[in-house]
Amino acid sequence: MRIRVPASIANLGPGFDVLAMAIDLWLEVEVEEAGRPEWEFEGEGAELLQSSPNPLSVLPARGWVRNEIPVGVGLGSSAAARVAAAVIRGSDDPIGDAGRAEGHYDNVAAAVMGGVVAVVGDEVYALPVPDLDVALFVAPSPVPTERAREVLPDRVERGDVVFNLSRLAALVHVLHNRDWARLEAALEDRLHQPHRLPLYPWAAEVMAAARTAGAFGAAISGAGPSVFAFCERRRGGSVAAAMEAAGPEDGYALVTRVTRAGMDVQP
Repeated sequence: MRIRVPASIANLGPGFDVLAMAIDLWLEVEVEEAGRPEWEFEGEGAELLQSSPNPLSVLPARGWVRNEIPVGVGLGSSAAARVAAAVIRGSDDPIGDAGRAEGHYDNVAAAVMGGVVAVVGDEVYALPVPDLDVALFVAPSPVPTERAREVLPDRVERGDVVFNLSRLAALVHVLHNRDWARLEAALEDRLHQPHRLPLYPWAAEVMAAARTAGAFGAAISGAGPSVFAFCERRRGGSVAAAMEAAGPEDGYALVTRVTRAGMDVQP
């Protein structure tokens, strides 16, 4: 069996635990039956994946994994692995099974379906896919999602909720109408980003550098610490370079795009 699962970016600014999009970086798995786990990893995070238990390495099968997704930095590496593991286990509901294991459904829904998705209860809605470059600043070191959730307050102000609702409505409007000039405001958020930025204070400078370089808007990628920016096609390279210059030295830039393709399984 061969399985391909894309990376994903969750939240997209105001869509905390609701919105996500699949991007054109991939986890590829080849697997065959075996009596015990026999796994080989190459690519991003290979040494860590080879030496530490993960959703794939614990499966009693022989597998080969080629990974393009930076590990542990807000680009859906865990969700992609959980989706692939669910498929290998024979799941009829990889979104549900991987989502329950992950603790939230946004990344896994995007990874399975591709494109841009909204998770609404038990339903997943497909939203229009922006034909834009996605510039990434990949953080130099991971921050566990659990840590990024610990800093969120248990209660939020009504004004902040209304603020996010208005931005979420604006973002959905922008995706439908391709009114990219409004993306900067539509990606604003008061529910999670202000609380997480102290964990990686350089991220604010990276986002500002992206906007100065011509990005339509920027936000933390998922729970962070990586940062993404939407850019006009063929401007992603210059925006990514500006983000890299503003970030810590060990980080690096990538340019990708939203992929309409989601999980693919071949016998």
